[in-house]
Amino acid sequence: MTQTISHQGQSTKFLSLWIAANLLGGFFVGLLENNGLQFMATLILTGAIVGSLQWWVLRQTESGLRWWPLVSALGWIASTFLMIFSQGLYSPVVNFLWQQFGLWEVFWLNLVTGPISILGMALAQGYLLSRRGRFIGPWLLASLLGGAAYGMVSASLCAAVCQALPTALVGLVNGAGWAAYGLFTGAALLWRRHRLEI
Repeated sequence: MTQTISHQGQSTKFLSLWIAANLLGGFFVGLLENNGLQFMATLILTGAIVGSLQWWVLRQTESGLRWWPLVSALGWIASTFLMIFSQGLYSPVVNFLWQQFGLWEVFWLNLVTGPISILGMALAQGYLLSRRGRFIGPWLLASLLGGAAYGMVSASLCAAVCQALPTALVGLVNGAGWAAYGLFTGAALLWRRHRLEI
């Protein structure tokens, strides 16, 4: 019984730290973007910043992931190019969803592009995680769902509060989106840890 409570406590602590790391990384990216770096932060630096904070949490419980920040950065940049070159494919989907279901265009754009922007990073991270057991499929699924959640949360919050927030705090909106992503990926990491312990 005591061991179960201890395990649950460790899982809760890990998930909290993981979500906080993603929130903080997203906040830093949003802060940089809204205070002078514009799209440089989003298109180039996101993977490095978020990946480094994720690694800080992971290194406390996992070994062999020292390349996590680098592969996250490179994977994010690859996804950036994928988004640029696939715009002609996803733009009609966004327009269709907007016309059929309403809301606003940016909501659907973020919902569709959130998973695309995460794809390269998810594949690179999944490869590292899979070296100690098959995990790339579940990680990819959790990351893509997390990317969709990131897009929806960021778009919804921005529509509600971005105009009222001072520039220095708009990064909180991006951070909240990354926290939503962290909930999905953190749950996947806990599931993986449980499977490795069996």
